Amino acid sequence: MQEEKDKKSLLDKNKSSVNAYMKYSGMGIQMALIILGLSFLGVKLDGFLKTKPVFTVILSLAAVILAMYVFIRQVSNESDNKKSEK
Repeated sequence: MQEEKDKKSLLDKNKSSVNAYMKYSGMGIQMALIILGLSFLGVKLDGFLKTKPVFTVILSLAAVILAMYVFIRQVSNESDNKKSEK
């Protein structure tokens, strides 16, 4: 009986670590997509308006700031949810 409890405990730990891995991988992919999307938009704007890479630089920096904001907000909400569960 104890062996079954140990197996279940080990499976629960593995499951939670996989869930955490997937969650943080998703956050990283989301950050990359925000940065790539706005950078691509900047390149297209510069090409359309025939400007130097002004919009590319501005939108790339804005994308990094936005991606960090979204990431920090998600982590903060997660920690608030964990505190309220306890």
